[in-house]
This record gives sequence, structure tokens and C-alpha cells, in this order.
Amino acid sequence: MANNALSKAESNALSVSYDVMGTRVDLDLNFVKRYLVRGQADRVTDQELVFFMNTCKMQKLNPLASGEVYCIKFGSDPAQMVIGKDAYLRRAFSNPDYLYKEDGITVLRGEQIVQKEGCCLYPGEKLIGGWCKVYFMRNGKERTAYKEVSLDEYNKGQANWKTKPATMIDKVAVSQCVRDAFPKDYEGLYSEDEMVASGAIPVNFREVKNTESADAPVTDAVDADPVISQEQRQALFKAAQKQFGKEEGNAVVKKIIESMGLESTTGMTESQYVEATERLMKMVDDRKAAIASEETAADEAGE
Repeated sequence: MANNALSKAESNALSVSYDVMGTRVDLDLNFVKRYLVRGQADRVTDQELVFFMNTCKMQKLNPLASGEVYCIKFGSDPAQMVIGKDAYLRRAFSNPDYLYKEDGITVLRGEQIVQKEGCCLYPGEKLIGGWCKVYFMRNGKERTAYKEVSLDEYNKGQANWKTKPATMIDKVAVSQCVRDAFPKDYEGLYSEDEMVASGAIPVNFREVKNTESADAPVTDAVDADPVISQEQRQALFKAAQKQFGKEEGNAVVKKIIESMGLESTTGMTESQYVEATERLMKMVDDRKAAIASEETAADEAGE
């Protein structure tokens, strides 16, 4: 049986208060256990809840925002802290040392192993893995983190892995690579794609109700694709403004949402938000890669 006795240090951390992008977040042990745990809340220990709350505070994560971060508990296994797709990528995107990334899939084409950008699998190609390369600055020098993952290791043939294996294995590679590039930003954090693929949490973890909370609030209700919060809408514009400036950044977001068939971010769903964030990151990556190419060409011309 799990030991729920708290240490003195943990007793001083039964509640936390902090700000995330101008939003006040207040958490306490009972509230998290009652409303924010996915799975079997009656099995989660006080230590696990304290760890969850304080990691959220340290990493500036808001568990009250839909899709941002989850505390998941099943059986006697340790509780898992899982960060949502959009929040996971946004952490790398917001790091001032982040430059750009390249990512794609690894395929077997005849007898040749080929790494290609993007997730489009052509006829005659066999998908065998995914890869990612993140470019970032450290101590004034450009550095590179590289990760390659095997499809066989992660593909369970469930949910999106059955219909979109190339996209899913690419996401796993990206998740692992940004964590290698910025370990402090991802300490103790794993993306939902990684955790589902590894079998650490069930595919339908979002739909598993808290067994202790029959009267859970709206935030705990099952919604396959909920509408994003005001904070998430603001985060999208702030991320674009940081990279392109205020006016151009706003125009970039407008162009993205229009290309997705939307009139504005009002009513945008979580899956649409993830797609918009990924499109924004792709535009930033393309722009930085083009600038780097121009600078290299200029340096070579000057030699």
C-alpha cells in the first residue's frame, strides 16, 4: 500500500500560487486530487500530488487550461505527468536560444534507407522511423541536437498510429529532440504522444474519468476536441509577435487561421490550435533557415 505520509518539506507545499502568462493559478492538494487527476484519483499519493503541483509551478504550466498538462494515475504504477502537444512544442518555441528545427521520417526505398523532411510517404516506400534536428544557441555558439526513433519501438497500431503512423513517429522524434536541446525546460515532462506510444498511459487517457469525482466540474468533462482558452489564444499571438514583431506577427496568425478556413481564433478547438502552432513553427523554421542560408552565401561570396 502506498505511503501517504508527508515529509516536513512537502507539508509546506500543500498549496501553490503562481502566474502563467498573466493568469493566476491557485492549486491545493484536495482540488488537484478531486478535479485534475485522470484515471484513479483514489490511488494517487500525496507525494505525487505535491510533485505535480510544484512541477507545474516551476515549469509555469497551467493545469486548468484545457490540454496543457495532465496528472494521470492507474493502479500501483507511479503517477505520470504528461504535457499536451501544443504546450510541449511552445516551450521550445519560446526559448530565446531556439533557432529552428528540421524533422521528418526515415523510409526504406528499395534497399536504400532515406531520411526525408515532412511526413508524406510515397508509394514504394516503407516507413521505418522518424528523425529531428534542433538548432539552438549555447554559450554564444550554434549547437545541434539530433534524435532518430524507430517505428517498431513505438507503434502500437492504436488510434492515430493506425491511420497516421508517419505523423506520429515524427512527433515522437521532435518531442525527444527538443527535450535534448533544452533539458531544463523539460525536466520531468513528457509529451502525450511519447507516453501513449510507449504504453505508459492508455490511448484514451483524456476520456478516462476520475473514479473519485462523480460531480467533477466542466473542466473534467469528456470532450474529444474542446475549445481553447483565452490564454491559449493570446499565447499564439504572443509567440508570433516575438518572432516577427507585433504587426507582422498578427498578420502571420491571421494568414494561418484563414488558411485553415477559420475567421478568427474565437471558437478554435484544441486540435486546430495544435495545427496552427505547428504551422507557425514551420514558418519560423523556414524563415530562419532562409536567413542562415543567405548569411552563409554572403560569407562565401566575401571570401
